[in-house]
Amino acid sequence: QGMFFPRVREDQELENHAVEPVIKETERMVYVAFSEYFFDSAMHSYFQAGVLTIELQGEKVPKDLEVLLRATFFGTIFMLSPSVDAPLRLVLQVSAPPRCTIKPSGTSVSVSAFLNISLVPPDRPPVQLSSMAMETKLSAKVFLQGKALRVQLDLRRYGWGHMGAGGESPPHPTHNCFLLSRFRIYSKQSALESLALFSLQAPLKTLLQLTIMPIINGRHCCSHTTGSAQQDSASSQLSFSAERTKKGVQIPLPEGMDFTREVVTNHAGFLTVGADLHFSKGLREVIEKYRPVPTAAAYSSSRPAEPSLDPSSL
Repeated sequence: QGMFFPRVREDQELENHAVEPVIKETERMVYVAFSEYFFDSAMHSYFQAGVLTIELQGEKVPKDLEVLLRATFFGTIFMLSPSVDAPLRLVLQVSAPPRCTIKPSGTSVSVSAFLNISLVPPDRPPVQLSSMAMETKLSAKVFLQGKALRVQLDLRRYGWGHMGAGGESPPHPTHNCFLLSRFRIYSKQSALESLALFSLQAPLKTLLQLTIMPIINGRHCCSHTTGSAQQDSASSQLSFSAERTKKGVQIPLPEGMDFTREVVTNHAGFLTVGADLHFSKGLREVIEKYRPVPTAAAYSSSRPAEPSLDPSSL
């Protein structure tokens, strides 16, 4: 029944249409279930806070992405602009709260966004070149890392079995699943421009996967040829804190206990996280650590009374 909410509106509740999780697994010592509502409320809160926005400008735009935009469809538009050599600015903004879908075949997140492309000449107003609408279904890997539940988003097609610790995918012949992510861009201005954007769809998807997705997932390095300095610059412009994404959601567990043999299993409308417990500290050690230290007054009142030497009291 857990949910996220904006700190400025703690009384806000998102209507819950998710199914009630039912845990039937018994192979592990403990299980916790998360419904679609749990993830939807998180994305709704971040959307309302206005932090699902990325702005890149000038040298902070990945070089390969800039070359692609200047050399393909937008090349004609660039040449028509008097500020053709001006720095490029990209603004990627989510336009509606993302929605999570959990199925036995996998987990996905549907996102709608706007991509505004402009030239920014020095000491002059920006020149907007295009405003594209983007619709994508991101593949989502949910896994347990330590005591934190993490989500890794991906624009590519992938396959996996039951998820293990750290997000690795151990082979499971009977539980392998495949998810195909979806990506589509179209113009908000004209059908003709949408047709021209069709050839840009595949390379733009690849570059977003290589340059933007690592930032969102809290990873600042990738195998892309773009330098690490560009990655760091881009990440500094990401208003949605990648550190929070990297930390995940902490599952409350007493000190001295750790999860082992973690497994994440998808169901219709919810997923379950199962694990065994490992006691890294003795229970007595934990109790002694947090036992309150007796004060001087409490110590004196707990001592037995001294025997009286007054004969009248005998």
